[in-house]
Amino acid sequence: MSNWMAQVQVKWNKEAPIASDDWSWLKEWSEVKWAGSTMGDWDMTLWVDAKDPEELEQFVYSKLRSKNWVADTKSVWTKKVWAA
Repeated sequence: MSNWMAQVQVKWNKEAPIASDDWSWLKEWSEVKWAGSTMGDWDMTLWVDAKDPEELEQFVYSKLRSKNWVADTKSVWTKKVWAA
């Protein structure tokens, strides 16, 4: 990888797991390197390791959106350029 990762924002529906639930099921998805519960327009952020846009789309539409609690997603590519 060239230090690029995909950030996937997820909007939940009423079927969603609550933030205090055990999120260890994410270990089943090797593409997910980090996950967080968020507030605001989106409910969860996933950092996904994907080699190209096609691989990201495969993950989003075959795995993530197959969950009955996913209402919407938004994906962006991110490259770290600085950290403290």
